[in-house]
Amino acid sequence: MKIRTKHALLGSLLFGGLAQAGEVAPAGKYLDTGMGWNPYYMNSGQLPRSLSQGMEAQRQLTRRHAGVPTHDMVLRQQREHVARERGFRVGSWLLFPQTPQHFMPYLDSVFVPGNTCAEPCRIIGEDAISTAAQKMKTMLSRVGLQYDMTLSYNYTKIAPQFGNQRSDFSAFNNSVSGTWFLAKDADNSQGIFLTFEADWGHGINFNERTGSAQKSLGSLSNPQGSLRGGNGVFLPQLALGYSGFDGKFVAMAGVLDASNYLDQNAYSASWSGNLTNGAFNLNPCLPLEWANWGYLTAWQPTPHFYTMYATTGCNGEINHNPFQYISSNAWVHIGEIGLITEDFFGLGPGTYRFQYTLTRYKGETGSGVAINFQQQLGAASRLGFFTRCGFMDEDAATVSDVRASATAGLVLQAPFRSDGWGSRSNNDQVALGFFWERAAASAKPYQHKNEYGIELSAVVQLTPTFFLQPDVQYIFDPIHSDDGTGAFVFQLQGVFKF
Repeated sequence: MKIRTKHALLGSLLFGGLAQAGEVAPAGKYLDTGMGWNPYYMNSGQLPRSLSQGMEAQRQLTRRHAGVPTHDMVLRQQREHVARERGFRVGSWLLFPQTPQHFMPYLDSVFVPGNTCAEPCRIIGEDAISTAAQKMKTMLSRVGLQYDMTLSYNYTKIAPQFGNQRSDFSAFNNSVSGTWFLAKDADNSQGIFLTFEADWGHGINFNERTGSAQKSLGSLSNPQGSLRGGNGVFLPQLALGYSGFDGKFVAMAGVLDASNYLDQNAYSASWSGNLTNGAFNLNPCLPLEWANWGYLTAWQPTPHFYTMYATTGCNGEINHNPFQYISSNAWVHIGEIGLITEDFFGLGPGTYRFQYTLTRYKGETGSGVAINFQQQLGAASRLGFFTRCGFMDEDAATVSDVRASATAGLVLQAPFRSDGWGSRSNNDQVALGFFWERAAASAKPYQHKNEYGIELSAVVQLTPTFFLQPDVQYIFDPIHSDDGTGAFVFQLQGVFKF
């Protein structure tokens, strides 16, 4: 998407030269996404050596940021690579292409991971892990495989301790998701791809399934949003997709994790790098199911409007044959409409999403509505606002045990953007968020009907692929606890993002 002239000038001042629309990429220059909002070509002082050693500039497809429509500058970078692309051809189709087929800007940010993992970092500009990770990512992208991998360690402490419940937890939590582009036609207007996700985790001296901080607190929300579901590897996503009409339309079928596509928010979307509590990562009351058989369609006819629809089962077991659990009495439908603006009354870019769900669960039919907004707060600001709100009737709320919810927060991205220590990192941020959840009747018996929480989190990038994330929360009135009115939750995460 094109941006207004004053935004382009601002990007030039902040990032060292934002290209104008239509400009050809400088030879040998690497592109940085600038948090997804303001791409720029890096100079030698900004370029991480792990990136330059791991791939040539002419092969780079920079990382996308889900929830931020991919900037025209990034899409142009990809199209320039297409002219140099070589591969296996069958008729007019290219197999295992090095670059994906066209997608419209918002769909591109959701379905295309990119092949870049080493991010600018002024503290440690190169390390062996980052260089090796970038080389591996570069090599696999040459056969169409693009992915995002997260490896993390999380330590959690609850104070005061709730009765005889455990108060400290340590766990390794890991995830890899991505897209394998299998084939595309000669003009890149359509293609076939495979999407996947694998999660695994291992608690240290505790079982993640039965002894988490959430269970110790008796809370409706999960303060350890990083937990990936227990010991062992499980597959919440494995689906085949098709895109056509020059990237305006996408259809998928298979084992789906609907949360990978619906209800995205650039300011609060992930336990690794955003607010940690699971209430902020997705709308708590929406039935965004994973590891179930389902179908998804997406349509973006213009840069300013898109719609998505997903329909999945809601009673599947992890790592079991999904066809065994297909039932008309356990099925959900979720639709989402998104309105995208490059400048909302002088505040800068924003995206406004509206959602509706129909559910059939335990023989009852239910419905609900939700919103998901993100808005930059000032044309030249690094401060952003997000909110998610939703309301389900009692039958729809049975799926998630949440009848209604509201989350909101402020995020200051790249707080150390000036030259020197900590400057120009795509992960650094400080975030403050508040959440409220009302328990559904299906969550009974409970001690409190409404649960509240506040969270303050910071991210400090230390290497091109590693950051630390200290985090503190206070949760008021955990619904299943009669042992006091609340507790602090202190967390520290170390995260590798490849």
